Amino acid sequence: MICTLSLASALLLFAQSEDVPATDNDTPPVVEEELKIDPAEALDKIKAAIKSESDVVILDAIVYAAEVEDKKIIGEFYKLLKHKSADVRLAALEAMRFNNHAEALKRLISFGSNKLLENDPEYLAEYIYALGQKADKKAAKLIENDLVMTRAHDEDVLKARVYSIGRIREVDSIETLLKLSQSGGGRNGRGGGRRTVKMRVEIQTSLAVLTGVELGNDVLDWTSWWSDNKRSFKMSKAESKIDDRKLQAKWDSLWMTEEQKAQAIKDFKEERAQKRKDGKDDGGDDAKKGDDKKDDDDGLIDF
Repeated sequence: MICTLSLASALLLFAQSEDVPATDNDTPPVVEEELKIDPAEALDKIKAAIKSESDVVILDAIVYAAEVEDKKIIGEFYKLLKHKSADVRLAALEAMRFNNHAEALKRLISFGSNKLLENDPEYLAEYIYALGQKADKKAAKLIENDLVMTRAHDEDVLKARVYSIGRIREVDSIETLLKLSQSGGGRNGRGGGRRTVKMRVEIQTSLAVLTGVELGNDVLDWTSWWSDNKRSFKMSKAESKIDDRKLQAKWDSLWMTEEQKAQAIKDFKEERAQKRKDGKDDGGDDAKKGDDKKDDDDGLIDF
C-alpha cells in the first residue's frame, strides 16, 4: 500500500509540474485508516453490556474492545472470567490472551487459583495457552503446575502445558520438558510403556523451538545431547524455527489470532497454487510433479 501511494503521488506531481491538469486517475487512492477505538467508549460499552445481562450483548462488547490496551478494560475482562456463561468466560479469556497490555498478564496470574479452572478442563487448557501466549517467565510456575505424565490428567490440558512451556525461554524449561519425557518409566525412560520410550510430539516440538536442535522423538537422544551441552548452552532470545514444516505450522497456529490463521491459510494456498503453476509451466515433468506433491503434503497447514 505504501508503494502504491508513493507511485500515485509521484505521477500526480509529474503531471502538475508539466502543467497537465490532474484527472481522476491521477488522484491517489483514498486510504482507509484503521479506526482506533476510544478506550472510554469501549469501557462504557462493556459496562453497559454487563448490566444488560445478555450474553449476546456481552460477547459483542468483548469483541469490540478486545484489542484496546487499557487497564480498566482488562479489569472488566477479568470480572467476566467468572461469568456464569462458559462462552462469555472463554471470550473474555481470549481477549486477555491476545491483549498486549501488561495488566492482562498480571490479572491472568492472579486468576490461577480460581476453582472454575479445576472443574473445567477446557477452560483450564485455554487458560494455560493464554499464559503461554505472554511468553513471560512469571507465568512459568502456573504453567508447570501439576505437570506429570499420567492418564489421570486431561490430555488437552497436558498438551497446553507442554506447548506453553516452549514459550518460556529459560533453561529451566528445557530441563522441565526432559524430566517430563522420562517420567513414569524405568531406568533412562525405557521401562514404563510407550510414552516413555518415544517422546511425545508436543515435547519434541517445544524442545526444538527452545534449543534450535532437532533430534526426533527418542528420549535417550535428547537426554544424551543435553548432558553433553547443558553447561555451554546459551538460550537465544528469538524462537528457533523447526525444519519439519508440519510441526512448525502447528506451532505457529497455536499462537495466532483467528485473523492471522485465516491470512496464513490464504497465503499458503496461494503459494501452493503458484508452485503447481510453475511446475506445469516447466513442462509437466513427472519427477517435478512428484516433488511438488510431496512439498505440498509436508507443508500442509492444519489449523
